[in-house]
Amino acid sequence: MMDFKQLLLMGMGGVVLGAAAMMLWYGQQYPSRPLFVEVVNMREATIPLLKIEHGNDFSQEKILLIQLQAGETRWVTLNHEPGRGYSVEAQLPDGKKTEACVGKLSASWVNRVIITNNGIFSKD
Repeated sequence: MMDFKQLLLMGMGGVVLGAAAMMLWYGQQYPSRPLFVEVVNMREATIPLLKIEHGNDFSQEKILLIQLQAGETRWVTLNHEPGRGYSVEAQLPDGKKTEACVGKLSASWVNRVIITNNGIFSKD
């Protein structure tokens, strides 16, 4: 008959083995790396709505950021490869819009998008 200590060790071993198997399976199933985008609002005002859109061979993705405060930085991840480009559109408080296609020349898996009073710029 097993005592409590043996049961506990067997249970912990099962959890560790299960977690290792799950990580191995997940690593094999993950389609690709995400593209990380740092979005920085360098305007003096809050940006009520920011849209990031891109498409691949079989999918279209739209990400909406709301109430991006002045000076705020947010990180988003895209299911997208570097160098393929994506669209960024900021709807401003006065109702006007500014947009740009960025990331077309980048080979990096981390991009930086800066929104200023003069437009949208990519630093990647």
